[in-house]
Amino acid sequence: MHLPSPPRLLIALVCAELAFGAVSATAARAAPQVRIQDVEDSLGHDQSFKVRVEAALILGRLRQVRSVPVLIGALRDPQPGVRSAAADALGQIGSLLPHEALVAALHDPEPSVRRASRAALRRLGSTDGLGPREPGEAGIRVHTAPKASFEIKAVGDPDHHAGPALRSHMRDFLVDQLRPFGEIDPSDHRGMYAVDGVIKNLSQATNRRDVEVSCAVQLIVSRQPGGGVFMLTSGEATVQKPKLQWRPQLRPSMELEALEAAVRGASEDLVSQLARQ
Repeated sequence: MHLPSPPRLLIALVCAELAFGAVSATAARAAPQVRIQDVEDSLGHDQSFKVRVEAALILGRLRQVRSVPVLIGALRDPQPGVRSAAADALGQIGSLLPHEALVAALHDPEPSVRRASRAALRRLGSTDGLGPREPGEAGIRVHTAPKASFEIKAVGDPDHHAGPALRSHMRDFLVDQLRPFGEIDPSDHRGMYAVDGVIKNLSQATNRRDVEVSCAVQLIVSRQPGGGVFMLTSGEATVQKPKLQWRPQLRPSMELEALEAAVRGASEDLVSQLARQ
């Protein structure tokens, strides 16, 4: 497999970081000079450990579930810096898939890898096998909103991007994301916050090598009862499949994966903003 030389790839990674830094879980095609597949390949095969570290950090910022397997593999990289970066990225993605691998990494011989793995597990809401903090390990500050009440409205789709099943799934998934932070849909329908979800985009695109499904969502939060719009948050994500592996029947699962990643980003932003109120 031919991969870009380390200097060229580092430049591409910096460009990707600039493109992705302003918007969480944004679409990979926002930075056409670098593909997620290229970054994943570099993490798994590049001879420069610095490039592998940068690749892991970028994958963490992109927060694509598709990158979880290659990041789990990077937990076995010979360089501890790469292993630490991979653990941190897995914590940022938020999927529970790497749970067992992160628990195993708690026994890594390098303290920095153990600390990163413990931090990642805490982000995932797990305390399995964590034990007391090690010397020099910083406390993990979890930013959460005070317990609140949320009335979750039906999901809108003004441009008819998605069918009823996908809209219903978005609402259910949003409920799961907000449930740890407050009561959901109070019986008197007078929630402290009413949350309207909107699917802003759900599309498929094909380039020379990949088929991509992108999703963008917005959450509109109003104070209740009788309040106006309090805040807007949004999330965006893209799922890719190599063109040679693409089949039409894959699209529903890709839409679901992109939708969940976008909703996760928007709900994390919502909770973070509420925590600052």
